[in-house]
Amino acid sequence: MDIRIAQKKPHRLKQYLLLVSVGLVSIFASYYLWYLGQADLGIDADTLVLDEVKRGKFTVSVQGSGVLVPDNIEWLSASVEGTLVKRAVKPGHPVKKGDLIVELGNPRLLQQLAEAQWELAALEAELAAASVTRESTLQQQKSTLLNAQLDYENSLLEFNARAELIKKGAVSQLDYNRTRLAVNQFKQRLQSHRDQLKKMQEALVAQNNAQDARLNQTRKRVEIIQQQVDDLQVKATMDSIVLELPLASGQRVMMGDNIAKLAQQDSLIAELHVPELQIRAVALGQRVIIDTRNNKIEGRVARVDPAVINGRVQVDVAFSDKLPDDARPDLSVDGEIKITEIADTLYVNRPLFVQSQSDTLLFRLSADGKFFERVTVRLGQGSVNHIEIINGLAPGDNIIISDSTRFGSYAKLRVN
Repeated sequence: MDIRIAQKKPHRLKQYLLLVSVGLVSIFASYYLWYLGQADLGIDADTLVLDEVKRGKFTVSVQGSGVLVPDNIEWLSASVEGTLVKRAVKPGHPVKKGDLIVELGNPRLLQQLAEAQWELAALEAELAAASVTRESTLQQQKSTLLNAQLDYENSLLEFNARAELIKKGAVSQLDYNRTRLAVNQFKQRLQSHRDQLKKMQEALVAQNNAQDARLNQTRKRVEIIQQQVDDLQVKATMDSIVLELPLASGQRVMMGDNIAKLAQQDSLIAELHVPELQIRAVALGQRVIIDTRNNKIEGRVARVDPAVINGRVQVDVAFSDKLPDDARPDLSVDGEIKITEIADTLYVNRPLFVQSQSDTLLFRLSADGKFFERVTVRLGQGSVNHIEIINGLAPGDNIIISDSTRFGSYAKLRVN
């Protein structure tokens, strides 16, 4: 008869495995609790923007935005009254010097010009006739003077002849005295005619001067009215582009009213607006790169406005490069003002809300990549997208450059 022997189950192995599992869980839980205790807050790495500290050449620059504006602007104003009857161009139209911009109408002024021209023609004819009359009178006086001169000379010849004859007793004393008296009379008459001619010539000069003055006055009046009529056609005073034409056809224009705004298209400057906190580093002559979105143009700082308006300061930039075809007045541009260049220094992409030349708190990634530690960093000069590191960081360090203000109360962050 066979005897069955009962086998015992391996309870000891199961207990051993259970104890090992519990131990491992306890160790992992303890490590996890320890790991959690190493940092004040856990964050997701995907929500952060990091950048690595680098060493090398660093350009300090200041950025501003603005527009292109003409350096040479001229307003054409009305010098006469009139009504706008024709607009020869529209805003944005290029014009040459002397091209018609607008034409004004003034019938009353045209009538005044016609009347003045008629008056001038009549006066010229009248003065020409008077001049002929005076010349005729003058010639008659000269003829009379010539006759008096001949009479005097004849009497003088007769007197000299009788003076010789009286010595010989060939003529009587009475005839001799009569001849001498006649010589004196003709001499006095000759002098009188000379005086009359002189006075007549002086009077003629005075009359000619008066007539010339009257004629010049009338001519000047015609010239003035003619100029006013010419000014009814408002023309460009330089090669330029029309920026504004504020008047409409049929509108009444008074003297001094603005008619058109012209600007030299090839003479533009950039007006940049720089934050007042960064303006202290900007100086005249500094190099500037202007970005028109399609082209980049180089220029120099030409003027820094002394006033601060709405927290910004205006900086005028004169171009040293030829302007591209897309450059035009009121075009929006961005400008980067090159302040200085540092040959060898530490720098990093500019974290949000940090200021140049200041001490700030930044979060640096640990060597194992598991934690961010808050460190004090001294910053130097800044540019548009980068900032210099004076101390507190080393090349290769990674820091948070996105907004970290919400972590300001924590000294250490854990990377989840």
